[in-house]
Amino acid sequence: MLLYSVFFVLLGFIGLYFGAKFLVIALENIAQRLGVSHLLVGLTILAIGTSLPEISVSIMGGLDKLFGIDPNVDGIVIGNKIGSFLTQITLILGILGLSQSIFVSKWVLRREGTMLFLSVFIFLLCAIDGVITRLDAIIMVVIYFLYLLIIIKSEKKLERLRSKIETSEREGIDPDCFETVESPFKTSSTKKDTGFLIIGFLILIVGAEVTIIGAHSIAKELSIPESVIGILVVGIGTSLPELISDLTAIRRKSFGIAIGDILGSNICDILLATGAGSLIINFKVDPILILFDIPMLFIAIAFAFYFLWTEKTLKKWEAAFLVSYYGFYVLLKLSFFQM
Repeated sequence: MLLYSVFFVLLGFIGLYFGAKFLVIALENIAQRLGVSHLLVGLTILAIGTSLPEISVSIMGGLDKLFGIDPNVDGIVIGNKIGSFLTQITLILGILGLSQSIFVSKWVLRREGTMLFLSVFIFLLCAIDGVITRLDAIIMVVIYFLYLLIIIKSEKKLERLRSKIETSEREGIDPDCFETVESPFKTSSTKKDTGFLIIGFLILIVGAEVTIIGAHSIAKELSIPESVIGILVVGIGTSLPELISDLTAIRRKSFGIAIGDILGSNICDILLATGAGSLIINFKVDPILILFDIPMLFIAIAFAFYFLWTEKTLKKWEAAFLVSYYGFYVLLKLSFFQM
């Protein structure tokens, strides 16, 4: 029975990956036509696109709870958001840093790094009473879209600096971030992009539901809290699109997209993805998440921010430290802090 549950989860991950991939392809093609820059694509289009697995898990989890299909899905949904965030800021960022040197401007870190801390703090405030309500969800979603508006306004301001690259470099802005994104599909058309959007959306829905069913079964079979499965299993699975997208971006020397995706995707996961599901129905938050997992997340953000801030690069030993931190967190979680 456990093997069937694991198979379901893996099948769900495949659906989430390809569903998100089709959607991201369509969105990147549209971005190319609009002449959108690397940085804006990474922080908005790619960040939301690669966060679609987390968003779909939240929405389908909310619907499952609303209609009584799985009344105890709270742990998987909320655990997934924390697990995905921590996986990306430590394990995935570490893997990217070990694969190749990463450059990030201090200007990007000042803006997105600050919002990264703020998004987790907002999540903590909403969850500290043990439940994320519809009102909390509205606050999260509104704050996220206000953040997007600030990015767009900032992007327009930076576009006006195109002719002053020397000045922007002195201010710590990466000139490569202004380059427009190139779609990997040169023969893109509106009909093809629409088809990718529809197919990707349908695959995402099915993949999310299959993942939730499989994760719930694994938690039941192993007699462990669903929040643990949400953090350590579903959290890693829904982070796969970020890993693949960012590795591809780094190989193409598109550091603006890779770092923008990691930062923007985490902000999207914790605010928009959580809020999307909580708009449907309230989600309970296990006390252990507030007492252990969120503090560990704050520490992880602090380390990642410090490493990226110094010399504007992530060194190999720093990347290895982030990967080790994730391993240390998992060890503590399984040994002492399951519930």
